[in-house]
Amino acid sequence: MNAQEFEELIALGHEQRGVEFKRGGSRKSDKQLLAKIVRAVIGMANRRDGGRVVLGVDEDSNGIPIPVGITDDDLATWSYDDFADSLAEYTDPGISFELEVVETQGRRFLVIHVHEFEDIPVLCKKDYPQIIRAGACYVRTRRKPETLEIPTQTDMRDLLDLAIEKGVRRFVSQAQAAGLAFSGIEQNSDAQLFNKQLSDLLGEFE
Repeated sequence: MNAQEFEELIALGHEQRGVEFKRGGSRKSDKQLLAKIVRAVIGMANRRDGGRVVLGVDEDSNGIPIPVGITDDDLATWSYDDFADSLAEYTDPGISFELEVVETQGRRFLVIHVHEFEDIPVLCKKDYPQIIRAGACYVRTRRKPETLEIPTQTDMRDLLDLAIEKGVRRFVSQAQAAGLAFSGIEQNSDAQLFNKQLSDLLGEFE
């Protein structure tokens, strides 16, 4: 992400399903902030195509993002290895991510690029009072861009659909590796399948 792309995100004036803002701070000394960021990262990992968590952005009384940046001392506490260790304490299975420092208008920001889960949805495995709960599954909701425990059946269905797709792809890959052929399977749309079924049905009456 370059400076212009970052400024365009801020200029929208609100978060998105794939972008969550967090204030700056130290990973070591601000455990509450760390817990909030872990929750946000879990939510992005449980979203199709993942998302980004941006550190160094406060908000005003109306919830409008204010880009204040993160200090060099605080930024130094967010090394890849250290943050990976922190995530490992809170999440199961693990989460794949990258870190990027973006600088604009003399301020620095940390962007956490979070990949969608690999095989199964990510759960929290450690409590932090009033912020994150062991056993909870966090998602970015459809209702508004926020990270919550699964609030609706629609959000649950989105997550299950993604997990099922991954499971099917994994099964097909393993089956092909074992020598099973899938060349006879046609990739038809719902409309094509309906037309075929209708044609077969009409053929019975000819």
